[in-house]
Order: sequence, then structure tokens, then C-alpha cells
Amino acid sequence: MSDLTKYIQKYRQRINLRFALQAIIKALISFLLALHIYFLLWLNMPSQSMALFYANIGIRTCLILVIIYFLLSGYRNFWHNLAVARFLDKQIDFKDDLFQNTLELAEKEKDSPIVENLGTMAKKRIEENRYKIPALYPSWVVFAILFLILGLGTIWAYSYEDFRLAFKQFYTNQGQEVIYKNFIELSPGNLTIGRNEAVEIKILNPDPRLKHRLFYRIDKQWRELGLADNRYIFQRLDNSIEYYAENEVCKSPVFKIQVLDEPIVKKWFVQYNPPAYSGLPTWTDTLSYGNIEGLKHSRVKLSLTTNIPVESAVMVFDDASRLPLQAIDKNNYITQLAIEKPCSWYLELTDALGRKSKPEEKHIRILEDNPPEINITFPGQDVNLNQNMLLPLIIEADDDYGLKNCTLSIQIMTSEPQVVNVQSVIPGKMFVTDFLLDLKDANLFPGDVVTYWATIYDNSPEQQKAESTRFKARFPSIEEIYREIEAREQEKKTELETALQKSKDLQKEFENKRRELLKQDNPKWEDKKQLEKILQEQENLSEQVQNIADNYQELINKMQANETLSPETLQKMQKIQELMQEINNEDLQKAMEKFSNTLQNIKPEDLKKAMENFKFSMEDFSKKIEQTLALLESIKKEQAIQKALQISEEMEKMQKTLSERTMDEKQNYKDLASDQKQISDTYDKLQQELDKIDKMLESPRDNQVINQLKDLKQDMQNSNLKQDLQNSQNALSQNQRSQSLSAQNQALEKIRRFSLKLNQMKESMGGGNQQRTMQAIQTAIRELLIFSKQHEATASRYRNDPYVIVQDLIAQSEGIQISLNKMFRETQVLMIIPPKFFIDVNETNSAYRNIFSYINESQFYQIPNALNSVQKGINLMVYDLMQALQNASSGAGSGGGGMQSLLQMLEQMSQEQMAMNILTEQLFLQMQAQGGKMDSAMQQQIQRLAEDQERLAENLKRALQNNPEAQKQGNVLKQITEEMDAITRQLKNNQLNPDILERQERIISKMLDAQRSINKREFTEKRKAETGEDMLYKGNTKIDLEALRRSGLLEEGLRAYPKEYQQVIMQYLKELNEAINK
Repeated sequence: MSDLTKYIQKYRQRINLRFALQAIIKALISFLLALHIYFLLWLNMPSQSMALFYANIGIRTCLILVIIYFLLSGYRNFWHNLAVARFLDKQIDFKDDLFQNTLELAEKEKDSPIVENLGTMAKKRIEENRYKIPALYPSWVVFAILFLILGLGTIWAYSYEDFRLAFKQFYTNQGQEVIYKNFIELSPGNLTIGRNEAVEIKILNPDPRLKHRLFYRIDKQWRELGLADNRYIFQRLDNSIEYYAENEVCKSPVFKIQVLDEPIVKKWFVQYNPPAYSGLPTWTDTLSYGNIEGLKHSRVKLSLTTNIPVESAVMVFDDASRLPLQAIDKNNYITQLAIEKPCSWYLELTDALGRKSKPEEKHIRILEDNPPEINITFPGQDVNLNQNMLLPLIIEADDDYGLKNCTLSIQIMTSEPQVVNVQSVIPGKMFVTDFLLDLKDANLFPGDVVTYWATIYDNSPEQQKAESTRFKARFPSIEEIYREIEAREQEKKTELETALQKSKDLQKEFENKRRELLKQDNPKWEDKKQLEKILQEQENLSEQVQNIADNYQELINKMQANETLSPETLQKMQKIQELMQEINNEDLQKAMEKFSNTLQNIKPEDLKKAMENFKFSMEDFSKKIEQTLALLESIKKEQAIQKALQISEEMEKMQKTLSERTMDEKQNYKDLASDQKQISDTYDKLQQELDKIDKMLESPRDNQVINQLKDLKQDMQNSNLKQDLQNSQNALSQNQRSQSLSAQNQALEKIRRFSLKLNQMKESMGGGNQQRTMQAIQTAIRELLIFSKQHEATASRYRNDPYVIVQDLIAQSEGIQISLNKMFRETQVLMIIPPKFFIDVNETNSAYRNIFSYINESQFYQIPNALNSVQKGINLMVYDLMQALQNASSGAGSGGGGMQSLLQMLEQMSQEQMAMNILTEQLFLQMQAQGGKMDSAMQQQIQRLAEDQERLAENLKRALQNNPEAQKQGNVLKQITEEMDAITRQLKNNQLNPDILERQERIISKMLDAQRSINKREFTEKRKAETGEDMLYKGNTKIDLEALRRSGLLEEGLRAYPKEYQQVIMQYLKELNEAINK
């Protein structure tokens, strides 16, 4: 039994040990959990916190209680022997509870054999069987406990220092002295980076017990950044920042991250030094952005300023060559280079970070130095040479920068070109010059063609060359020139005849309408429209005749340039042109204007007067066309003889040139024979022209010329000139030059004789015309003097009854017209009569018409003045004819001297008139300032102005009466004198108003127009200079010079005058100043 007890006791100890271990494990787990709870509180609470202190006490107390509880619970769970026996019976269930029954019986009957036997059986059973003690914990509980312990150990190991300090404080429940890190380390500190790069800011070795905060700023305001694991990353930093970190203990220094832009050029400076030939100054371009454009060979200074400091700047060209720029400082670089060829390049900038700028393509371009341009602007086309063999040229050239070496190349037919230097040194970039191409020594034959062109170079090192268009100048024969001139002359004549016929038809239509309207009191609307149509047709005819006159002037210029007509014939043609101009004169324009105004406001009486005036204007228009046509016809004979003479002279020149060329062995004999054939053909044309002249001459008017022509034709027939020319041609064809020269000399002598006789014919024709013209004028003078005497007697008989003298007036008027018509039958008269004669004739006729009108309207009180006007007109007509005879006899009347003196007089008068205009305007402004009133000083000054104006009018009238050149401007000058007389009358009455100022402006305008007209008339190169006539011109002695000078200089309105007016004013003021200084 005791052995059994021992076995059970043994099992009991083992099972109770299990319960004790469970209690210990529970106590240990409770301790670990309590310690971890405290650790967590310590991590989240200050170590010196009282709350942590009380939490420590509470955790300890609870832990002790829990441990006691677990220990007591384990003790209470200990098993006694009976419980162990029961456990063993149940573990191997024999269905007899042997161990439990044995122990219970042994307690009751300790020494009983049954108990012994049962004890032996139990011992045997316990020895034979293996009983297992229950496990301490199930496996999952063991795993959970191990996991818990391992987890807590890992956490504590991870924060070992904190755990160590927390455990110590848990053990002692006393806060230890806390020592924190007293500085903060930041990475990367001060840094320079490129824009938009990523930057990480990190706190190095932070004190885990402290809370760190990171701050930054871009401007002045600090901003906080959220840290993750004590770091912050800027993904793209595009601005410079300052930053620092701080915690509860300390603060880091402020660091700066400098953000740099990509290196670029902020400013470009390109200084160009153009090549010397260009003449351009040095200049700077700041807007090119590195693109260089300049002339070839230019020196360029390139400087630049970068946005950030850079370490180097290099120009990289498209051929991989590199040109480093010299550093002035970290931001400014400079270099020099020459422009020699176009290329592309880019600038490579390298900054302190080693970054390189992005390649941006730039270009070096060469500004094109265009080749020069040259043109022959005049004549600018293929032309025919004149007989003087002179071809005026206008050469214009230009270049970008400069010109030099202008030459003219001349090629005659197929010969080698000859070069003539025009100008070597040419200042400036534009070149305009007149060049007279003289081909007199070229020995041209009619039909030869001269090709000419201009060449010029620019002043660049490349010496670019330019050539003008090649023009041709053909040397025509006299016969060709005359054929063209005659065709154009016939064209003008036909146009005039057409205009004359239209004018006559229009006169008939107008006269019928006029007679019809005289029977009506109130014209109808249809009548007005018909009159307007007639007026419009007359205006068209006037314009047509004016165009014919302008074109005829071109024909005269062409004749004069070709020397096809004699100076006398040219003068006559110029007179014809003046007559054409006078057809559409100002009187006709006034009549048409007055008639047009009358048609706008129809009044029967005014309309009748206007129609009558318009009728006489139309008759005068047709009459002048008839006179012009007659004059054109009258000079045809002179032109024909002149043409024949020039053909003969051309033959003489050609034959002489041929003789000289025949002696030159270098000349081709076939070409010489061809030229001789051309001379022979010209001789045939001369004979044809003489036949035409023979048909044109009239007998007995031209008997002397007819006899001379017969003698010439007989001489030509007897001379056998044609045979000599043929012999010379045959000899040249066989290259027999000596025989040809003999025949040529004989032919030349005969041609000279023919030219001499033709010249005598021309002189005879001109002399005969001159004699007949003088006789016609003398006859007209005698008859007009008779009419003047008769009119004087008739006027003296007038006593308020015009019907007593009306028959005599009609007879005298018609007699004057008959005398004039008889004089004008000699058409050459028109060449001598001055223009003023026609003005006086018109005024005389107008005075007669006024007398008859006054008689018809019973305005007898105006008849005496009209009679005086008739007397004055007849006397002036006689004076004009006598002056024409005197001028014709002395050869005066068309010289340049009279024209020059007239120009000087008009210029001086214009200056003085302008000064008076200024003074008048000043007085008018002064009068307005005084309320329209005049003081005595102003009235005296106005009277002096009236005297000066009257003196100018008298001087102009005297010039109009005595100067033939002034008479050619008769209408304009007459209007000026009328304006001056009107101003004089107003000023003498102390009248000063805007009408006077307007009249003075018209006077100045007409004076300048007259000067321009006179200058325009100086067309001929052959004008003979003569000593100018002394003009009786009284200078102004009463004008206040000082007042004029002050008013002129202070006159702001001077700027409003036209330029030519200003020049006149300034010239006159200059003369005033000089007079005052003297």
C-alpha cells in the first residue's frame, strides 16, 4: 500500500507543479503586459510627468494584485491523492476505479488484507501502465504566449534605449534627468541647383524624443512644410528658397537653396563697322537677338549679357568651328569677327553647375550689295539723229553705296565698239548727268545705225558692273526727215481745216438760233439747251485748236533740232504757233464764260448782248483759223526750197566724206561703191524735189525764183553729174580708186555749184515775201491814217444826235475792215504784226459795236466815250503797224535782249507789288483792330500806296506799248493794268477792304504766270542775243522801307504763300535791307 501511495504522490507532485507553473506564467505575462503599458505611456508622456508617476504606481499595484490572484488561484487548484487516483482511473478506464477505491478503503481499513491486495493490484497496474500528466498549456496557447513575448521583445529591442529608460523609471518610479540633442543637422545645407530640379531636405540624426518642424520662405513669409520621416522632397523647385528646422530644444541655421535659370543671353549688342567703300557709319543693333546681318567684309563686335553668371561662352558654327568669347565678367562677354560668308551658329553657355544652354540657331547673313543700275533716260528709246549729229543724253545711275567709272560705248554698224569716258570719280550714290554725244567726226552716211549704251561700276571690292539698255540712233537722210515733218504738218493742217469747217457750221447754226430768239421775248427751255449745246461744241473746238497748237510746237522743236529749216522760216513757224495759241485766246474764254453765266439766269436783254458778243467771238475764232491756214500754206514754198537746199548740202557732205574714205586703203571698196550708189539715189531725189518746187511757184509773184529754178535745172542737165556718179561707182566696184577719185572731185564741184544756186533761190524767195509784206503794211497805215482823220471830223460833228453821224460811222467801220482784210491777204504780214495790234483791233471793233448798241438803246450819253475809244483804237493800230515796220527794218522784235529786259522788269515789279501787298494787309489788320476806322497816318500811308500802285500801272502800260515781247503777253498784262487801275481808284478814295487784297493777289499770280510763259518761249538754241532796251522804269521813292522790312519779317502769314511768292518776298526784303545798310 505504501508503494502505491508513493506512486500517487509522485503523480500528485507533478500535476500540482503544472498548476504552479501556470500561475507563474500568468503572473509573468501580467508583468510583461504591465511593463509594456507603462512603456507606451512613457513614450507618449513626459518622463517627469506626475501622471506617469501615478500611472506607474497604479500599474504596479494592479500587477501585484493580479500576481497574487494568479498565485492563490494556482494554489487552490492543487490536487490531493484521491483526485490523482481518480485522474489515473479515468486516464485508463478499467471500469473498477481501482486506485480511488484502494485509497478510500485504506483510509478506513488501513491494514486490511483486502486493502493490501487491492494495493498490490493497484501497484501492479500502475507499474504495468504508463500514465501521462496533462500538458501545461495546449499548443495554441503556448504559441500565443510565445508570440506575445516575442512581439513585446521585438518592440522593446527596436526602441531599446527608450525601453531601457522606461524600465528603469518603472522599476524606480523616479524620472531621470533628460539630455536632448542641442543642435539640428540639415541636409543639403546651402545649395545651388538648376530650375525645376528635385531637392530633398532631410534632418540628420534627429532626437527621437523631440518633434522637428521644417520651415521655408520664398519672399518674406515663412511657411511650414510637413515632414515625413524627418525629410521633405521638393519635386520641382522653380524659385530660390531659404529654410530651417526647429524642435522644442533648438533651431537650425537658415540655409539657402539658390535656384538658377538655364543660362541664356539677356541682352545682345552687335556693333557693325561697315567696309570703307560703303560710306556707312558705325552703328549698333540691340534688337537682332544675335542674328548678324551686314555687308560683306564688315567688322562686327558682338557683346552679350547673360541672365546668370556663366563660366564660358563659345560661338559654335555650322562647320563645327568654335570661337570663344572673351569674358569681361561672369555676366558679360565680347568678341570680334569679320563677315565673309553666310552661315549659321549657336551660342554655347556653360554655368557653374556645368549646365549648357540650349542650342538656339542664329544666322550670319550678308546684306546684298546690289549691282548698280544705269539707264539712259533720255531719249530712252531708239531715235533718229538730227542733222547736227548731236545726241543729248541723260544718264542716270544709282547704287546702294557708291559709283565710279561711268563710260559710254558706241558701236557704228558692225564696227568695234568705242568707249568714251563720261566720269571716273562719282561722289554719292546717285548719278545724273547730261552727256552730249557728238557724232560729227563719225562720218556717218544716211542709213547708218549707231548703237550706244552706258556702263558703270560700283565702288565695292568686287567692282560690280552694270550696263544700260542698248539703244540705236539712226542717221536719216534729209528726205526722210522732211517726209516725216511734212506728214505731221499736213496732219495739223487737216485738223485745222476740220476745225474751221465745224466752226463755220456752228456759226450758221448759232446765227439761225440768234435770229430766232431775237423775235421772242422769253426763250424756251429747248432754246436754252440748244444754246448750251452750241457753247459746249465751241469749247470743244477751242480745246481741239489748243491741242493742235501744242503739237505744232513739238513739230517746230523737231525742225529746229534737225536744222531742217532756216532761222527765218523757223521764226515764221513760231509765229504761226503763236497765232494758233491766240485762236483760243482769253477774250474767247471770257465770252464763253459770260455766255454760260447768262444761260444760267436768262434775261432777254442780257441774253441778246451775250449772244452778240459770242457771235463776234466765234467769227474771230474762224477768222484766225483761216489766217493760220493761209500762213501755213504761204511758207510751203520756202520749206520746199529749204528741203532741196539741204538735200544738196547733204550730197555735198556725203561726197566729200566718200572722197576721204576712198583715199584710205583700209576701207572696203565694195562698201565705198555702195555709198556712191546711195549718193546717186539722193541726186535723183533732189531732181524730184525741184520738179515739185516748179509746180508750186506762181507767176508773176515768183518770177525771179522761177527763172533761177530754170537756170539750175538747165545747169544740172548740162553738167552730166549723174554720169560722174556712175563712173565713180563703176571704178570703185573694180577697186580703181584713182579713177574714182577723179570722177568724185568733178561731182563734188558740181554739187557745190548746185547748192550755191539753191541758196540764192531761198534768199530770193524770202526777200520777195519781205518786200510784199512791207508794202501791204505801209498801204494799211496810210488808209488807217485817213480813217483816223475822218473819224476825228465825224466825232467833232456829234451834238447829242447820233443819227447825223451814224452813216459815216458805218462807212468808216466797214472801210477799216476792208483795209485790214486787204493787208491780211499778204499772209506774211502776220509774221511782223505784234500781238498788241490784234488787241487794239478788237477794242476798236468793240467800241464801234458799243456805239451802235448805245444808239439802238438810246443811251446817247455814253456815245462820246465810245467815240474817243474808237479814235484811240485807230491811232493805236497805226502806231502798232509803224512799230512793226520799224522792228522789221531793224531786225528787232524777237531778240533775247527785249525778252530779258521784260523778265527783269516783271521780276522787279513782282517784288515791289508783293511788298505793297504785305503792307496793305498790315494796314487792313490795323484798321480792323481799330474798329474799322482810319487815323490820319493810315490815310496818308494809303495815299502813298495808291501813288505807288498807279506808278506800277503806268510803267506796265508803257512796256506794253513799246516792248514787242510785252505785247506778246498783251492779254495778261492788260488785265494786270486794269486790276492796278481799279486798286488805285479804291485807295485814292480811302477804301480798304478784302476786295483790294484779292485783286493784289491776282496781280501777283498773273505776273508770275507771265514770267513762266516768257521763260517757256525761250525754246530755240539759235536765239541771237541783243542788247536789251533801256526801260523807263521809275523806282519807288515813297515807300517806307523800314516799315516794310519790319512788317515783312514779322509777317507770320508769309508761310501761307506759295514757294515762288516767298522767294519774291525774300529777295525784295533782302534788297531793302541792303538799301538801308547803305
